[in-house]
Amino acid sequence: MRALLLLCVLAAVYRRELRVFADTDGVLRETSKKLAERVAAIPGLHGPLRLEWHPDETWSEGKATRWPDMLRDEFDRRALQISEERSAPALSVYATETPTHMVLTAKAEVGDREEVRMVTILRASLPPAESPVAPVRVERQLIYQSPDRILDVSSLASGPDGGLAVLQYKNFEAIAFRVDAKGELRQVVSLNAAAVKPVRDPHGEISLHGNQVSVQLWGKTCDFSWGSPTEVKCHAEKVLSPVKTIVRMDAVLTSPCDGTNWTVLQRSIEPTMREVLHLVPDGSTQESSTTVMSEFPGPVLNLSMEQSPGNALVVTRNLRTGNYEVYKITLACGN
Repeated sequence: MRALLLLCVLAAVYRRELRVFADTDGVLRETSKKLAERVAAIPGLHGPLRLEWHPDETWSEGKATRWPDMLRDEFDRRALQISEERSAPALSVYATETPTHMVLTAKAEVGDREEVRMVTILRASLPPAESPVAPVRVERQLIYQSPDRILDVSSLASGPDGGLAVLQYKNFEAIAFRVDAKGELRQVVSLNAAAVKPVRDPHGEISLHGNQVSVQLWGKTCDFSWGSPTEVKCHAEKVLSPVKTIVRMDAVLTSPCDGTNWTVLQRSIEPTMREVLHLVPDGSTQESSTTVMSEFPGPVLNLSMEQSPGNALVVTRNLRTGNYEVYKITLACGN
């Protein structure tokens, strides 16, 4: 009780209430800014400093993780360098709630003295830790399969036949081809001009720009047009990182329910296990209750965005049949 009374007294001394911003992050940003200004003004305090974040023990993970990033940004704006080195002096920030206020307290050692700076804010002015998210589900459709290794796919939805552009590794040769919406082969382009060396674990990406196609392989990049498939031009390129190209981690799907963006995350990369993709809405973590999941019959080898922001293409290898399969995943409304 004495500690709580002291905290309330200090809060009353330092209290400077903030106006409520229409932007949900405005209040957090303004509060972080004020604390950073007061900390940066401490005489003799210099970086690099190691930020130690101590949130209220009753806070949820989502509520506690938004503040440290904003504090780091505001400290950086004031040339107060924040380091991850354990040997750096600690800058401890404590977040505590009273019945009506939230109090941020920063403590730092400067020479032989402890410096303390505080900022308070009305709890009623804070946005919720996680914005409400409309329920969604993931619908999955098998649209193509092959016994030969599929490296990457891209949608041809804007073409006359729809379908897919497929990058494949067959008989130690990379080829690109088109299939229509029914999966029937329409055109094959050999990438022999690339003269790529056989590799144990090939990876590649195929990108479409209208009728133009760009293929990135291990050490080579090839460009051609569907209208002139024999005129393939290849040149040396930086070798692709296998880890980077297995799944494009910047894949984001937009919910048709409320416009929320959902990031596609991969929990693990195990070649002998069924893969589960996690879709996480903005402002949440992979462990959040709002996360939705979709399981595939084998490891996910690649993922690419479709024309529609609510769709993506997933390449996987079916561990039971050995076939390489392409699935279209779609966000749909409802649980």
